[in-house]
Amino acid sequence: MPLKTVVKIAVAALILYVIAGRVDFAAAFELMCSADPLWLLAALGASLLIIVADAAYWSQSMTPAGLTMRFRTAMLFGIVGWFFVNIAPSTVGADLFRVAQMRAAGATTARSIRLVAAARLMSFAALIAVIGLGLPYVVNALEAPRDRLALAAVFAAALAAFAGLVVGGPLIARAPARFRRGPLAFAAELSGDVRMLLTKTTPGGWFFLTVQHFLRAGAVLCIGAALGLAFDPIALLALLPAAFLVAMVPISFGAWAVREASFVYFLGAAGIAAPAALAMSIIFGLTRVVIGAAGGLIWVLTRAEHFKIAVDADKAPAEDDVRSTA
Repeated sequence: MPLKTVVKIAVAALILYVIAGRVDFAAAFELMCSADPLWLLAALGASLLIIVADAAYWSQSMTPAGLTMRFRTAMLFGIVGWFFVNIAPSTVGADLFRVAQMRAAGATTARSIRLVAAARLMSFAALIAVIGLGLPYVVNALEAPRDRLALAAVFAAALAAFAGLVVGGPLIARAPARFRRGPLAFAAELSGDVRMLLTKTTPGGWFFLTVQHFLRAGAVLCIGAALGLAFDPIALLALLPAAFLVAMVPISFGAWAVREASFVYFLGAAGIAAPAALAMSIIFGLTRVVIGAAGGLIWVLTRAEHFKIAVDADKAPAEDDVRSTA
């Protein structure tokens, strides 16, 4: 077994061990068993709409980056990608799948990774905006200073990281050639792709990017309703994006354990008891497993030509040696 895999399993186990020392797992599972199936179906439906919104973004907004993908193909990428989400660190499994498909379409590995990473960072930018939108409400609603500080720190760190990439790219590009090598060269090129998408993405594209985060939060609200919990939906809508942001840290498979710890903390700040927050996170993860299982089956049964995309050489950097495909 690769060392990285062992490390990720160990990290997830350690996080679960810490959670188990503070949260009553038995109470969480008892609560899960009492869930209303109709509300769970609503949560599953909200998760499926995330795939639709993601497909709409990819099919409409990636043309400036040199990618042509029909909506039907983008839907296949989305649902099959959820299968890979469940077996890769955090949520990068779907991105790895897209990279592989772009590589098969003729793009170089570097170009494929940069374009998929840039699209992921656009979603990250939309998530930062959603967190910022709810920040004033949450700061006023949170009573404990440490909770306010934690939320502000998450927001500030995310904003600084994104701004650093966008602003730092041109600085690296103007640096002497001896400094523009390896990771720094990749960061400079990725920054250029991100800046291009920031300026070329249509209002519709921004809508599809942003609505995914509200749908994700909406799915969790449906799960809360399924468990019969009393909660302030506005507070949850404001806090959940921060929980999702923390869960994106790629140190466990499918974001398991990291997401649970994040939910227990941030939903606890909204007044949700720890066992209930844990139950909500586990059920949310299981909805992703269900969709991922369906995606894996579709991947096996769907013919390869249905995953074909086109990479436009005219819109890709010449040094990437990208060839276009029909």
